[in-house]
Amino acid sequence: MASAHESVPQVGLVIVTHGTCGECLLAAAADICGPVSRASTVAVSVHEDFNEIVRRLGRACDEVDEGVGVLILVDVHGSSVFQACLAMIDGTSSIEIVCGVNLPMILKLTTVDRKGLSPPEMAELIKEVGKRSIRLGSELTGKIVMHPEEHR
Repeated sequence: MASAHESVPQVGLVIVTHGTCGECLLAAAADICGPVSRASTVAVSVHEDFNEIVRRLGRACDEVDEGVGVLILVDVHGSSVFQACLAMIDGTSSIEIVCGVNLPMILKLTTVDRKGLSPPEMAELIKEVGKRSIRLGSELTGKIVMHPEEHR
């Protein structure tokens, strides 16, 4: 018998990228943490018609939305792919978009309670995870990197 928490709908996830990067990120997260439920990807070709992108993205959002909204992760802010994502924010459902995506963000989405947070709350959490995961090796090792112009 399913628990009451299992019957609570969860926020859907759609990863939208130029090419198949999103598919690879989702597959890597599944290899590490297990399948990511209510998640889909949209791989966009550079030459694809904008209206076709919007149509496919809308279909992906519909497939993962259980009625509580969708979080969209898109690879590049300002791109036509990003513009297609903005078209999903039409006031008919709860959708939030995060620009920029990396594997730590997807991994966090496998462990966060997507039944207890709204898309905007998840977006804030994932944005911070993404920022914290971007690091310089010299920050982590304490070793200074010498640039060629510094040797002159």
